[in-house]
Order: sequence, then C-alpha cells, then structure tokens
Amino acid sequence: MPVHATRTDKSLQSTLDWAIERMKRNGYVVNSRVTLDVEPNLAIMGYARKDGQVHRIMISEWALDSEMLGGLVLHELAHIYFAERGACSHDGEVLEEVLDGLRETDGLRTKETEYLVDSFNHLQNILVDDVVFKVMGEKEREMAKRFFAEWVSDRPSGDPAADAALLSRNAFAVASLKRRGLFDAQSEMSYRNKAYVAAMGRDSEQEFEWLEAFLERSDPDSGRKRFREDLEMYFDRLLSLMRSSTRLDDLR
Repeated sequence: MPVHATRTDKSLQSTLDWAIERMKRNGYVVNSRVTLDVEPNLAIMGYARKDGQVHRIMISEWALDSEMLGGLVLHELAHIYFAERGACSHDGEVLEEVLDGLRETDGLRTKETEYLVDSFNHLQNILVDDVVFKVMGEKEREMAKRFFAEWVSDRPSGDPAADAALLSRNAFAVASLKRRGLFDAQSEMSYRNKAYVAAMGRDSEQEFEWLEAFLERSDPDSGRKRFREDLEMYFDRLLSLMRSSTRLDDLR
C-alpha cells in the first residue's frame, strides 16, 4: 500500500516542481495533475501510474537519497507527457494486439511474454528519453551515462530466452547513448557488451547489431500502423532468438 512520507513532503514537492518547470522551460508542458509519492517496499527506483485523472509517480524509499532522483522524476514525467499526447508507444492496445497475434500464431510461453514486455519497455524508454536528455544538464547526462553502463551484462546465463532478453537490454543501453552521441567505443561498458555477445555465440553479434540499430533509430512520430509493424518485427526477431537454441528449457 503506497504511503506518502510526511517527513519528505516538502522536498518531494520541490523535486517535482523543479522537474515540471525544467520540462516546461524546454517546451514539454505536462497538463495533468501529477503527484510524487513514496512506496516503501518498491524494488525498482520508481514508476508512473494513472489514478483517475491524476498521474502518480511512485518512488522507492531507498531512491530518496539517490543522485538519480531528479533524472528519475524527469523520466517519469516524460512518460506522462507522451501518454497525454496519445503517442503510439504509450497506447496499450497496440502492445496487446501484437502480443495476442503472437499467442495465436506462436503459442507464447509465460516467460517469453514477460521478456517481450520488458523489451517493449526498452523501446518506450528510449523514445521518452529523447525528451529527458534534452532537458538534462551536463552533470545529469554524466550520471545517465554511468546508469546505462551498469545495465550492461557481460555473461550469459545459459537460458536462451533469458539471454535474448539480456541481449535486448544491452542493445537498449548502448543505443541510448549512441542515439545522443554519448557512447564511447573504448569504454568498460563497450568491452562488457562485447564479452557478452562473444560468449553468447551463434549469430549473436548480428542479432545485437540489428537490435541496437532498431532501438537507436526508432521514431517517436511514426503513425500507429508503422509503429505496430515495427513492434511486430522487433518481437519476431526477439522470439526467434529466444527459441534459437536446440535446448529450450521449459519456461512455463
């Protein structure tokens, strides 16, 4: 049950006001009522949800002291901004239509569905972060670079479905920085990713390059039809990669 932390009400409101003003100053006006609240047992840093006519940004208690708090609030506000404008990437019906199609034609397993939804979130996030990176200052961009570097895995698990999901996550992290001209090919992040791709074997290098390029070049202004076609292609690629091993664990 979410609770509002009285001790931090003033600082939370100040953080929210700062983020809304930063967005507005750069031309991204959020018209909805937004609240910022603490969810003590939340495992992730935070998320946004709609509650009637109010958008609530829920953050974990441990995130209150994070230097990334401001960036997190900007990120969630960007999601709200996209949702207000009816962006295809934030139309839940499109995602469900594509997943329903795959369930009918390919018999999606539970874990496969979860991994595809995670990969959809990567696509959503890279699009909303176009806004976030435009409103960030230099110090915040440097923090974001460190944040994405921590996302990169360097060792596969041996589970083909999980490893395909991790490859997608690596591609998202790399694409996020390449899209903004911030990626360093000689960085530790780059070497970790190369180690992961090499350890995965098979056609993983080619698959990584496709996923990374797809995310890096994704278009926030594509129409519904084009967005759905791109999402189908993205999911088909990932599902094929999940099932590419001759040894497929029972994911039910």
